[in-house]
Amino acid sequence: MNALNKIISWSTVFVFIVLSTLLVITVSCSGSVPSLNDYINGGFEEKDTGSPDPDGWFPNRLPGLNNYAKFEHEAKTVRSGKRSISIAITKSPTGKSAIYNWVRIIDGLKAKDIYELNGWIKTRKITTSPFIEIQFWNKKQDLLIAKVSTLIRYSITGTSDWRNVKTTFTVPETTTRVLIIAGISSSNNAGGKVWFDDIQLKKL
Repeated sequence: MNALNKIISWSTVFVFIVLSTLLVITVSCSGSVPSLNDYINGGFEEKDTGSPDPDGWFPNRLPGLNNYAKFEHEAKTVRSGKRSISIAITKSPTGKSAIYNWVRIIDGLKAKDIYELNGWIKTRKITTSPFIEIQFWNKKQDLLIAKVSTLIRYSITGTSDWRNVKTTFTVPETTTRVLIIAGISSSNNAGGKVWFDDIQLKKL
């Protein structure tokens, strides 16, 4: 009987060790795979090493038009966390308008899948509304296939506190590159400023 009890006891210990090991492996694996929103750094908390920009994001500093807008990865005005991104239009280019964007390239979105793009915008002295949009490109053809913008449903002008904007989209079949754009036109916006924070993607 004692021998049988020892066998049962050691069997119980063995099962416990196996289950504990599997639990640790499961937790470790799930923790090592970042979520889509962690990946896109839409809260702008992570800073790019050796650059003033947030990790994974870059401003489209237009040749010959750099002096008309100022891009910042800043901590003074935030909706949540410690960082946001902003664009200040210092003056309008003479005889023309320009679109100034923060840009993020994202991978892993599957064709025909449906997603929601969600984000927050704050403005100061803005006449032409800022926006957040998704662009779908075919890299092989260097072709913009389609884009979906929050401008369809939201117009944020004047001086406004943080406002939530969102839109849904389906990824076109021939898409090979997806961009998130957070931007504003220089048109009628000289002296104005816009902030973006907490940009997220959710699969529906």
